Amino acid sequence: MTQLYQSKIFANGSTTLPKPVRDALGVKAGDSVRYVISENGVQVLKRLSDDNSLKVHAHDPALREALDAAEEAMDENRTLLRELK
Repeated sequence: MTQLYQSKIFANGSTTLPKPVRDALGVKAGDSVRYVISENGVQVLKRLSDDNSLKVHAHDPALREALDAAEEAMDENRTLLRELK
């Protein structure tokens, strides 16, 4: 079943995840979420506390692509930061 929820984005960029969204993600106050941006849209995922537990989502091609792009962007920024020093 598809359900639609919305929330307001505040001036500082923060928002409140609606309770049904928090419940669906299994998150509570103090937990973190990850945003995966791909050509198919944006996914919100519960951030897993153990980095090795990301392997659970390794079968998701959109997540793998997003993580690869993030790693590439971090590498590019490291180079830029070194050049600025």
